[in-house]
Amino acid sequence: MSYIKLDYNYTMSEFLENGLTDEELEESKDAAKKGLSDFITLSEESEVGFSHLPEFDLSQIKETVKASKGQYNDLIIVGIGGSSLGVEAVTNALLPHGYNALSFGERGCLPRVWFADNVDSHKLYWILKKCEAEDTLVCVITKSGSTVETISNFSIIYKWLNENLKNPFSHIYVITDPEKGPLREFAEMHNIKTFSIPSNVGGRFSVLSPVGIVPSAILGLDVDRMMEGAEEIVKSEKEKILHLSAIYLSFIKRGLNINVMMPYTSRLKSFCEWFSQLWSESLGKRYTKDGSEIHAGTTPVGAVGANDQHSQLQLYKEGPSDKLITFLELGSHDFDAEIQAGFHPEFSYLTGHSLGQLMNYELHATELSLRKAGKPSLKLVMDGVDECSVGKLFMLMQYVVAVTGLSMDINPFDQPGVEEGKHFAYGMLGREGFEGKKKEFDDQYIKSDEYFL
Repeated sequence: MSYIKLDYNYTMSEFLENGLTDEELEESKDAAKKGLSDFITLSEESEVGFSHLPEFDLSQIKETVKASKGQYNDLIIVGIGGSSLGVEAVTNALLPHGYNALSFGERGCLPRVWFADNVDSHKLYWILKKCEAEDTLVCVITKSGSTVETISNFSIIYKWLNENLKNPFSHIYVITDPEKGPLREFAEMHNIKTFSIPSNVGGRFSVLSPVGIVPSAILGLDVDRMMEGAEEIVKSEKEKILHLSAIYLSFIKRGLNINVMMPYTSRLKSFCEWFSQLWSESLGKRYTKDGSEIHAGTTPVGAVGANDQHSQLQLYKEGPSDKLITFLELGSHDFDAEIQAGFHPEFSYLTGHSLGQLMNYELHATELSLRKAGKPSLKLVMDGVDECSVGKLFMLMQYVVAVTGLSMDINPFDQPGVEEGKHFAYGMLGREGFEGKKKEFDDQYIKSDEYFL
């Protein structure tokens, strides 16, 4: 079984000037214990469901995928935010680099994968340009069934399917709410294959639901192993969850308002984007649960080692002391290659080392450099990147963010701050019921030519 270890040495005063004291960490851990207790209550009462996802019966998904294997050259995933970021993080971590450039045979008769997430006409044009409708499966993901970006992209893809196929509906999977929503109505009307997102699982917590599991299975990933890893976190890692939540809480209390996630592997770059949504939407809240104004939240930043040693590290070391950095280290790197630098004597010191060793040496060097500058960092160490470890990583961070939010007396499961912008957009689009927002926008979206150059 794979592992994830927490190394928080360089957050503590024993090793770091002005680091956390044992008493400070224990105080935050007490708060985290209350947050975890609140979470367990919400979970037991089925108010929040992501921790129950490892119990999900995958047989229907696996049977559907098995029946369709070899039929499709391309998979287009249509979704945005929580309906896209997690799936993309999984595929970028677990599929070969440059996967779409492999031949059908090299891919094991599995489809290429494309993400129609943003409403970017250039991107969507070239996705469809590269695909043939008869060889394409479209997976539409939206919990509400009405996400404007997803429905807009799907409308164009559906038109493309309809123009090229006698039965476009057999080339569509829908992943949405189990009971309601216009997309479910459309799917049931046309006998389209559907998978349900549990009603108590929010979008940013849904990567281990059919949102992430269906596309992962289509692409040949071992979803059972992914769920096994997630389940181990649920059953056996409460102490790790408490410690990591307590560390984050401690530095939030200290006013460090930037939270950097920095894996030392390119395979987890998209994980940083997923984590940014999870952290931002869950913890960025104006009000506590009792209505007190708090303006909680810190800003997540994604970085990748060793690349961003050459771009962001200068700021992290010598800039403001407003950041906590979470490194991700791999115990082993797939296809690790020995460096052969005998072509010039200047580089002979590299010979005999491997790329994986170099990556980890650079991480350790960065840790020490930041420690000497009094800048705190912690580290999650994974034995490698596979389905089990990825399942663990997703579940661990979902737990930690949920517990951190509940410990701060905020609701980490809603996102009221994004609603008004949606409503203004609906008004501009002429959606029924949003005429007032259209008028409000027209009255208040005012700018002066004085401030244009």
